[in-house]
Amino acid sequence: MPIFKIPIVHKFGIISHTDHLLLEESLVKNTEEAWKRNKSKGAAKRNPFEVTEQFVQELKLAKEQKEKEQMIEMAQKMLTRNKRKVGLNSMGSGNHVNLPLAWSELALLVQCKGKIQEEALDILLLSLDHAPLHPDQIPVLFFLAESVLYWICVDAVKQSYLYTCEVKIIKLGFLTFLRLFIFHLTGLVQAFKECKYRLHIYLAGLPERAVCYQSYPSVLLGVRFIIRTGEIICGSLKSSEGSSQRTDALENVLYDLQLKTGCQCHRRVTELQQKACNISPVLKECLLVWIYVKHKIQLLDDILKHLLLREQLCNINWIDSALGLLLLGEAAKINMTCLKTLTELGIILMSHFSSQNLKQLSHLYCCILGDICLYGSTSEIQKAALIGCGSSSKLPNRTNTPGLLQLLQIQPATTPGDDQDHGWWVRYGAAYSLEKICHILYGDKNQEGLRNAAWNALQKHQSLEQDTRVLAAIKVAEAELNGPINPFINASCKTSSSLRSSVVIHFLGWRIANILSQFCLPPVVPYIALPRMEPQQPILPRSLVQKQLKVEKKIAGLSLRQEITLAQADRESIPDFNSRTNFNLRRIVEDQWRKELQAKMEDEEKKRELQLQEKQKIVAEDFNEMMKRKEEKLSKKTTICEISL
Repeated sequence: MPIFKIPIVHKFGIISHTDHLLLEESLVKNTEEAWKRNKSKGAAKRNPFEVTEQFVQELKLAKEQKEKEQMIEMAQKMLTRNKRKVGLNSMGSGNHVNLPLAWSELALLVQCKGKIQEEALDILLLSLDHAPLHPDQIPVLFFLAESVLYWICVDAVKQSYLYTCEVKIIKLGFLTFLRLFIFHLTGLVQAFKECKYRLHIYLAGLPERAVCYQSYPSVLLGVRFIIRTGEIICGSLKSSEGSSQRTDALENVLYDLQLKTGCQCHRRVTELQQKACNISPVLKECLLVWIYVKHKIQLLDDILKHLLLREQLCNINWIDSALGLLLLGEAAKINMTCLKTLTELGIILMSHFSSQNLKQLSHLYCCILGDICLYGSTSEIQKAALIGCGSSSKLPNRTNTPGLLQLLQIQPATTPGDDQDHGWWVRYGAAYSLEKICHILYGDKNQEGLRNAAWNALQKHQSLEQDTRVLAAIKVAEAELNGPINPFINASCKTSSSLRSSVVIHFLGWRIANILSQFCLPPVVPYIALPRMEPQQPILPRSLVQKQLKVEKKIAGLSLRQEITLAQADRESIPDFNSRTNFNLRRIVEDQWRKELQAKMEDEEKKRELQLQEKQKIVAEDFNEMMKRKEEKLSKKTTICEISL
């Protein structure tokens, strides 16, 4: 085998070892300079309005007034940009919306102090309240959850009083953990093990801080909800023993639902989703109530009579009961029977104050009644949530149930501040909800009567209430609502009427019910076979397309009966819904056009008659004048002849 010798070429010639080291050093230096130049070019291409941690740190450390004002102005532009990215005026949907990126940037801006922090918090709260739920939000939700826990455990402890930003941050944590918990129930959080581990570390110090909020039930509810749902998400809470009870009965209810609605269940959820979804029977029944109301199924009374939530309200696992109340509240916004059942559950809550969990649920119940007063679909439902369901309602066979005004008048204990006085929790929740009603409905002329009733009751109660903890509820509600006006509530904002009319069904409660029903229950709408798609027609030359356009123009002049006959002859079937709709619309347009044409013809005929009459009148006058002139002329000639004779 031949041996090939590869020649060695010295590009730089033969140099000493020292020169070789100097050459390597110069090459490395040139490489670093080129890398820095490329990095500076890339930094110049970066969007100047993109929020980064470096910008936040520079804003915090800015000392000169001019520099600080410039950075605050830049932060305001960043907030404006993020308002569009979260879709505040489009229900969090649209091609311009990027919720994960916008939420992460807003979370960075919350670290700033002053007005920037308040505006960023307000935008986050509004967006988390009405934006849709999507699995791509899970990573940024974990980031928000960790940030909220850090703020509460580090910054909030240093303050001696409850501050506005602290109230908003805890509410932000409530909404964030609520979304994470829903994704946990649907089995979408299982893969985020590292995020759950970090979240578990942040949760360790929160129970000690919960004691600081005992005098503020609205804030304490958010803190306890964060702790409990965080433990469930991180896996430290075992499943309750009663979670498998009455599963067979629930499956029978689902089977009856399928039979009544004619559902063939061809579009079932996948087996993976069914296995991953682990909601309790209580929550499933509340979901069924929401589905019955949404699809107007006539089995609503049967399921409300045997609702498991009545038995589980006093259970240890109060999170399922809280979500059940939330779902029933969404159903009660559009159905009076559900509102009656919800108020009956409220009576059960207020008659059992044996544990801290029931106190939290009683406050949540008051908040749900306040939301129904604000966003109820009818004025009757709003009025019933405010003043209660009396015997004059459509359900005379049931007992009267109190509304917010009656809950505000629950008698306190004999000694103000007594530990046995558990009624102040209910009065706190009622005052908190009434203040929300007065604040949100301010300036709304359509809801002026509802707001006046709430305002009068609240002002009267302020003069009678002796417990300072209840009076603090009004200040907490003001601090929580001290932000921009929700564009889906205020009619003066630039929001389309279609979005504003459907605001009730697009807030977070409705979003939660919708996603849980999709993942955890079979579809209710019966299966309808779609028509077969027609084969795609080949692309025709320009001449043939022009001929077809001429034919279509000729067909457009046919009558409705002829179009239907032609469609039947072409497709050999009955016209579908879209065709019938188009025919009906064309018929309406033709009738309207025919009426306008007939009215126009009648107007022209009247004008023609008037013109003819005027013309005949002018001709007659001309003829009379001509005859007069002839008579005068003849009389003159006759007289001359006679004289000559």
